[in-house]
Parts: sequence; C-alpha cells; structure tokens
Amino acid sequence: MNPLEHLLSTLSVNWAVATPLHAGGRWALHFAGLLDLRVEVVVQGRAHVTVAGRSFWAEQGDCYVIAGKRPYQIAADPSTPSVFAMPYYDHEDGTQRDTASVGEGHDTTLVGAGFTCGQEAARLLEVLPPVIHVRAGSAAATIALIRSEIHGGSGMILDRLCQVLLLQVLRDHSANATAHPQLGPALKAMHDDLAHPWTVSELAGIAAMSRSTFFLRFKEVAGTTPLDYLHGLRMREAARVLRETTGTVSSIATAAGYRTESAFSAAFRRFTGRSPGEYRTRLVT
Repeated sequence: MNPLEHLLSTLSVNWAVATPLHAGGRWALHFAGLLDLRVEVVVQGRAHVTVAGRSFWAEQGDCYVIAGKRPYQIAADPSTPSVFAMPYYDHEDGTQRDTASVGEGHDTTLVGAGFTCGQEAARLLEVLPPVIHVRAGSAAATIALIRSEIHGGSGMILDRLCQVLLLQVLRDHSANATAHPQLGPALKAMHDDLAHPWTVSELAGIAAMSRSTFFLRFKEVAGTTPLDYLHGLRMREAARVLRETTGTVSSIATAAGYRTESAFSAAFRRFTGRSPGEYRTRLVT
C-alpha cells in the first residue's frame, strides 16, 4: 500500500455543507482557505482557479481538490479584481445559504464542499500536492448525480455525493502516483522495509534513474520528496501500531528505522504533536 492509499484507508473527515454557486458575467471570488480539504466541481460553464502559485481553467465536468488550508481564487476572468467569498455563501447571522450567487446572470455553476480533519489526519495531507485537477470523465457518474441534486434534490445527498467525489479524486490520484513503471520498484522497496536507512541515491538505483532525475520525477508524481514520503509513511505506520497493538515504543522505533527511542519520539512528536506515550494514552482514555 502506497502512502496515498494509506491516507485514504485512515482518513477521517467531517464535511461542511455542500453549496452550489451560480455565477454570471464578470466575477471573481477569493477564499481564506480555512478548511483542510476542499472539493469543487464545475457543473456548468468554466472557472479560472488560482491556488498555491498555480493557475488553470476548470472546464465543465472538471473537478479539483485543494489540500491544506490554502487561500485560493475562482473567477470568470483572472484579470477581474476578486471579492471575499464568505458574504456570498453566508447569511448576515452566520448561517450558510442553500445557494450562493455572484455576478450578473447565470452561465456557470460550481458545487463545492469543505472538509475538516483531526490533527493527525491533517498532517497526513502533506503527502498530497496543493491542488489536484481532474479533467472531465473519471468521475462523470458522481458529477451527474451531483448535477441532478442541485435543483429540488436533497441537501444531505448532495453533501454525501461531494464526499464520494473527494474520495474518488484522491483514490485516482493515488493510483496515478504509482503508475510510473520506474518509480514502482522504489516505492515497493520502501514499503517492504521501513526500517532500512534508505537514501535517495539507493532508491534511484532501484528505479534505474540518476539521482537527480529520480528526485525530480518522484516529487512531480507523488507531490513530495522521496525522504519526506518515507518519513510520513514511517510515522503513519508507527501511529497505527500504537493504536492497534501493545508493542513497546522501543520496538516501534526500531521498526520505523530509528536507532534510538529518543530520536523516534522526537520525530513522532513533530509529526503528530504528541509523544508516542501521549498518543497511545489519549486513545485509551
């Protein structure tokens, strides 16, 4: 199981209400990025998206996931000055509108939902790139259902469909991240032996690439560096063993590739915000 697949198997999210946005003419909205994950789908028309230094057009049937609490902008025209999105989505009393509207007319419809994660799950999102853009087609059936629920459907069903769409996008990205035939053996090697003191050069040799080519290709495909990828994998596996077994911290440290318990504990605290003992105790209590 690669790290993104592991993320899907362990990710526990709470979802915010899915809200359709009807837009027309010249418009642009910016969002503060307060949620751990956001999925949006273009049901009708098109929108220009800017997030984490990347810009792209999301066409009808496209969807995208923004990972991490990142501000972003959507617009009919990227040259249009943007306005803060929240007043269009919320009533004055802070409750969320059933539908948001911006601009003049209605030539574009987007549906978006935000998700929050627990502290540990939010840290796991570091294995994802800032934004995943999926072209129309791969989630067409779910998007068709979302379209049918916008008018006169159930808000609860729309919420659930957005959660399904989020998981589909992450699953497909996970599959694509391991599709490169040369990266596969290096990924398998890491998963098969977490305790081994892997180096980038050694992994590049397994992948039959030069060190620099392997490093760049790995980061492009997986969204993180090889050793950060390995570090996250070790920490998630250690957290799983702490949750599911009574193994000693010393044995878990060794299995995660650390020579000393203190070094492992320090790394685990940086990753989860708690020491291994605190992590296990909190689960029990």
